Amino acid sequence: MPENSFLEAGQLAKLKERLKSGTTKAPESRAHQASSPSTLPDVGVIFFSGLSGDSDPYDLLLEVSRYVDGAGFSAIWTPERHFTEVGGAYPNPAVLGAALAVITKSVRIRSGSINLPLHNVLRAAEEWALVDNLSGGRVDLAVAPGWHARDFVLNPDGFESRGKLLNEAREELQNLWRGNPVARTDALGEQHDILTYPRPVQPELPLWLTSSKNADSWRFAGENGLNVLTALINFGPAELHKRIEIYREARARVGLDPDGGVVSLMLHTYVGADADEAVERVRPAMIEYLGSFVTQHATSGQSESKDKSATLQNLDADRDEFLEMVFQRYVSTSSLIGDADRARTTLENFRSMGVNEVACLVDFGLSKDEVLASLARLSPLLQKGA
Repeated sequence: MPENSFLEAGQLAKLKERLKSGTTKAPESRAHQASSPSTLPDVGVIFFSGLSGDSDPYDLLLEVSRYVDGAGFSAIWTPERHFTEVGGAYPNPAVLGAALAVITKSVRIRSGSINLPLHNVLRAAEEWALVDNLSGGRVDLAVAPGWHARDFVLNPDGFESRGKLLNEAREELQNLWRGNPVARTDALGEQHDILTYPRPVQPELPLWLTSSKNADSWRFAGENGLNVLTALINFGPAELHKRIEIYREARARVGLDPDGGVVSLMLHTYVGADADEAVERVRPAMIEYLGSFVTQHATSGQSESKDKSATLQNLDADRDEFLEMVFQRYVSTSSLIGDADRARTTLENFRSMGVNEVACLVDFGLSKDEVLASLARLSPLLQKGA
């Protein structure tokens, strides 16, 4: 592996010093730039894995967040994950969001996602209004119904009705954010109109609905004025394009600007100095990550069919071949893995099909230095006039 696959030692040392001193300067907000519409989507970072590898996940999270805040990136997403080693570093995105709010100045602080049926919506409103205050009004939330049956040990009665609970909680959350009380009964049977505190900075809470290939979810998001956070799980770019069309058509049908909603796409990301070397650099970590994901999916209670679930759990000797096939698909169609030229082409392609923002998944087993070097190669594409 040539040394130029990474930042040189001197460059990396200078980057770390800037991060520690807080001297990285945030570029002018893309929303206020007067240049012609970009052929690239906005680009943020998303965390999802956490405890894979030997590195400290919070050290990675904090250093990456300091860097992207001054390097043209749009947002930092942190997930909600429970009771699994892969992702176990992220049980509460509000707690992490509070930490990120006080070490950043301009980047958006986002959940990706909150599984609302697991929670009391009053607590969710309180926690995220607090983060909104700490960040000066930079909170955005993606919400989801939850997917793994084991997570619902936190609310066993909510699993079967999680879709309905999500919609009820989402509406209450938005009402509380706007300053509209909700009715609740206390322990003595008395009813109260509850308004949560602190009051948020933003008068309106920007919301994303997390969805994969379920066309009805895309249609629902469009009809209800929600943004969408998605990932290429069990479907590819062509199917994504069709779902974006469903989403835009749904917005138009209810009188909303069809181009007004935001589609954010999660992509595994590693930008190297050479495309082929980048693929080989991520191969071990990526295959291990995909293997853990397959295991979780097979035991979640949410596989599309019992036959599929059984197949995933009984790959045995075919497991390595299956994971290599999945890895090749991700690299060729569903990732930002390669060099900067390949990254630009991939971003342009997704932008042309209606993706407004890419969320770069960075914590799937690479070292902190590798992640920072990758983002440093990607950052020039995000600058004005790039």
